[in-house]
Amino acid sequence: MKVVPQVFYKHPKIEKVLVDGLSCIILKSVKQADLQNERYLAAHALTLVLNGALQVEDPEGDVTIVPKNQMILLPKGLYMISDIIPKNQSFDAIVFFFDEEITDEFLINFETATSENRSGSLLITYDENLRLFVGALLMLYKGKYQHQFTKPKLLEFLHLISLTTSGEEFVQRLQSIKNRERKNIKTFMLQNFDKPLDIEDYAYLTGRSISTFRRDFKSKFNISPKKWLIEKRLEKAALLLKEKSDSITSIALQVGYENTSHFIKAFQKQFKTSPKQFQITYRKEILL
Repeated sequence: MKVVPQVFYKHPKIEKVLVDGLSCIILKSVKQADLQNERYLAAHALTLVLNGALQVEDPEGDVTIVPKNQMILLPKGLYMISDIIPKNQSFDAIVFFFDEEITDEFLINFETATSENRSGSLLITYDENLRLFVGALLMLYKGKYQHQFTKPKLLEFLHLISLTTSGEEFVQRLQSIKNRERKNIKTFMLQNFDKPLDIEDYAYLTGRSISTFRRDFKSKFNISPKKWLIEKRLEKAALLLKEKSDSITSIALQVGYENTSHFIKAFQKQFKTSPKQFQITYRKEILL
């Protein structure tokens, strides 16, 4: 699983236009499909497809195809995302990531609406005002990497979207994100403990503040979230090391460790041996 936008900052085919922490505007152009398409969005995102199409599957299993010149709002969370690349062409998109601080500042200008929760993804048409904004943005900032303009430009972009035909629903969707529904903490954690996420991410995804998440977690599991995650991830790692001949780096990634050295250190502390030696020893026993 890839955590974005962080992984995009290191991608050779992705150009940073404006970046300030998790809030950013990036340009993506690829000619080969990315097969590892499970992603965690660490910030809300608006993805504008300039060429090709985008397939998005949300956590409920609903699939949306985003065609050229359409934009999709993706709240922070887990998704399966695939680039659909036309034959002998490239998939091109511009992605606007914005954190909760920007969302809160933008929503100050609107009264809180009471509306039914709408299912499905929100698609927004790339109208003339948005085209003019994006064209000017790229002309002024592309290749200059001036982070101090990231927040004001993202706020301006959100304002322009609020003026489109989808504007009212867009504002309501952002308001509903702030009041997201709580999920069953035990079910969610058992399904997703092997993702490379922090406690803050799990708190958000289950619809809780960090303090409420810690309290609810302790009441369900009778252990702190951090200790439980380490135990569950290492438990799965031991099982994979017994069953597979995958590299240690691959095993680490499969259980939520993006840093292999951190995984090796944690595993050695738990099992009193290195992951490699554990794998070798167990596979020798099988052969015998």
